[in-house]
Amino acid sequence: MNIARMSPLTAVFICINTMIGAGIFINAKPLTQLAGPFGFMGYLIGACILLPLILCIAELANLHSVAGGLYVYPRTYLNPSVGFLSGWAYFIGKTTSAAVLMHKFNEFFVARVPVLQNVSPLMFDIGMLFLIAGLNIAGLAIGGRIQYVITALKAVPILAIFTIGFCYFDSSAFYHEIIAGDLFNILPIALFALSGFEAVCHIGNMIDQSKHSIKWVIVTSFSIVAAVNILFQIFAYSVLGDVLTTTSEPILTIGLTALPSVPWFAAILNGAVFTAIIGSCFSILTSNCWNLHAMAKDGHLPFKNLLTRVNQQNTPWISLLIEVALGSLILVITLNQVPLQNMAVLSQQTAFFLCACAALRAVQRKALRTLAWWVPVLALMACGSIMGICVYRLIALGVSASFVTLFSTGLIAKALTGYLRPKRQ
Repeated sequence: MNIARMSPLTAVFICINTMIGAGIFINAKPLTQLAGPFGFMGYLIGACILLPLILCIAELANLHSVAGGLYVYPRTYLNPSVGFLSGWAYFIGKTTSAAVLMHKFNEFFVARVPVLQNVSPLMFDIGMLFLIAGLNIAGLAIGGRIQYVITALKAVPILAIFTIGFCYFDSSAFYHEIIAGDLFNILPIALFALSGFEAVCHIGNMIDQSKHSIKWVIVTSFSIVAAVNILFQIFAYSVLGDVLTTTSEPILTIGLTALPSVPWFAAILNGAVFTAIIGSCFSILTSNCWNLHAMAKDGHLPFKNLLTRVNQQNTPWISLLIEVALGSLILVITLNQVPLQNMAVLSQQTAFFLCACAALRAVQRKALRTLAWWVPVLALMACGSIMGICVYRLIALGVSASFVTLFSTGLIAKALTGYLRPKRQ
């Protein structure tokens, strides 16, 4: 069977489009609340910390150009149970990300429809999650030309803020003392907007000369996205200053500040942002359910025949509904953006930590001859540090027990599967 090919440059654009989601827009407020003018440092420090991990993922993707990379790597070099833990952690992390995006979109929507302001935010979030699942089950898909539209909806506001911010830039706004504790607190929030580089692992076999270019694709796209996030936070603060601590819609506020005589311009930019946010939520939900499908297919979860069932629209609809149900339970824990982002980052970093373990084992087995042993060691240290920060923050925010209980559902299901599996005679 012939596989469609793409140039490395095309792969870079796909990776960038995946990484630049809603995080860059919804992070401006909490980053400023916690670190003032130095909110951008979260992206800079996060990018440096993640670099060894990115190199590990790139090398593993080079060896294993298959779907489900973050599940496949630990399964291959450690054992199937560790592979499941990695896959489950990644699945929970992406589900949490989708829940965050849905809640932020609904806040925007409800603020403009007075009749909805009497509806419980939690119930509205849950209803919208199931509505999206129903639309996908019915056959709606975001792909093809719609992806170009979503890309434009994200690019236009970013370019507008860069232009406005450049005109307003004042270096004196950044003459403040840096407090290490502030940088400690903003790191999980920043990392929420720096994830997604692993998406290219699933299309590595489609890239021309992937063995020579996939590392370049991942590192280049990640570097561009990190730079965009840093500049966006700097320019946003240059225009609004500490006003960023009180506005949930920075694009709208920046547009009204720069061009008060044309409020429609700010409204269009803001609408574009939140349309892109709901598009990103849809994309995550409809792709992430395949991770659950893959784990069930390999016998890690009970009710394999149900979880792997696909309808006429090629949607694993029961896996999708379970994903949405878990997303709803996550929102029951909290509707606060900061702890939700910490949950998402902790889960994804757990998967990354196990992938770094897989990379170290691959180096020891000489399967990865192009990677020095100290690179996965640095990746393990980085992931472990980030996980520690997230755990500390979740405890401080009072949601750690609830999150651990939710996370444990997959482990319990895995154990139940082994218990129910017929014993060999």
